[in-house]
Amino acid sequence: MAAHRERDHDYGRVVVILNERWRVVVCRDGIQWILQKRDGERSGQPRWTGKSYHVGRDSLIRVCRRLCGSCDPTGLTTLENLPAKCPLPDNSKAKS
Repeated sequence: MAAHRERDHDYGRVVVILNERWRVVVCRDGIQWILQKRDGERSGQPRWTGKSYHVGRDSLIRVCRRLCGSCDPTGLTTLENLPAKCPLPDNSKAKS
């Protein structure tokens, strides 16, 4: 079963792994993407720390290119194919 904490290695909402030190996840509330850096281990599992938070795809891609160093080309393609804005979960849409 996938973990519910964003910092956990087996967090269930990983969007893409850019390289061995960087990944992008959707936050637990589904309102933003988080660029995370692998930051040591906890209980024998890699631990991830949020370094940058984005609701827009273009700013996420810009920061990934600046911070992450060499990235898997398919990872960058995955980012480019994300929607322009991080989608909200269905249950958070405004009610009329």
